[in-house]
Amino acid sequence: MHRPSPTNNVSDRASMNNTRSAQESERTALYPATALPGLFDATFWPAASPQWPFGYGALFRGAFAKTAPDNSAACQQPDRTAAIVGRISAEVRPNVAQTPLLQKLGQALGMAAGYMVKACPQTIPPQPVARLKLMQSQLQTLTMAIDLVRPPLQKFQQSLDGNQKKQFAALTPADSKPACGTAPIATDWAVDEIDHSVQPNDAQRQALAGLKLTFASIANDLHAHCPNPVPATPLARLEAIEARLDASWRAALAMQVALGQFESQLNGRQRTRLEAMNLAQAY
Repeated sequence: MHRPSPTNNVSDRASMNNTRSAQESERTALYPATALPGLFDATFWPAASPQWPFGYGALFRGAFAKTAPDNSAACQQPDRTAAIVGRISAEVRPNVAQTPLLQKLGQALGMAAGYMVKACPQTIPPQPVARLKLMQSQLQTLTMAIDLVRPPLQKFQQSLDGNQKKQFAALTPADSKPACGTAPIATDWAVDEIDHSVQPNDAQRQALAGLKLTFASIANDLHAHCPNPVPATPLARLEAIEARLDASWRAALAMQVALGQFESQLNGRQRTRLEAMNLAQAY
């Protein structure tokens, strides 16, 4: 009797890792509260920060994934405020006057986390356009949460002396290298799959061509907002994150509008085929 080989070769492990990465990306796009710890890492310790969670591929996966993640864990993120403040304190060693400013920064970090928990969606709609609308709303909420941190961070950073600012910057030579790639992600594949599934008529192909141009423009804009190199200070990195969140919000809105316009021209069977597509593994 033939027994299947265990999954232990490199290609199988790579496939499992890619699937897990795609699922995590999809989950983050639908539940931005899960991205907050990584965004704080990108602000204070860029060497430890994960990949940008709201790129074109993540938004696309979030829109076309067919199984909604369980939100019970996503909406209950652990509070890392004490750990962040403790690490900053150990690295910067604030004086008596600076300690209250660090405490206010910690309070803002806790408020941002709590804000996202309260805004966490309880249900995920099945339709791609509705999911993009949800992601757009959640990205706006995340931007508002991040913005709570900026004033106390600015005050604390300004209070530091030269040596403290160097420690607070927490940059290594590797952090200053470009991390955004040489070109935006390709988008034609997804539109070709939509074309194959929906089988538009001649009148609908003009709308599909418009969808293709919109997706390419979105990918270009998101690529343009990837900072190269990494900004030199925590405040500058936080501001860069806010700019990228704004770009991702615009991307979700543009994808929502373009896909909605295309879908409005489809008949019932075509719309069903579009909404049944599972392109979550496309990128």
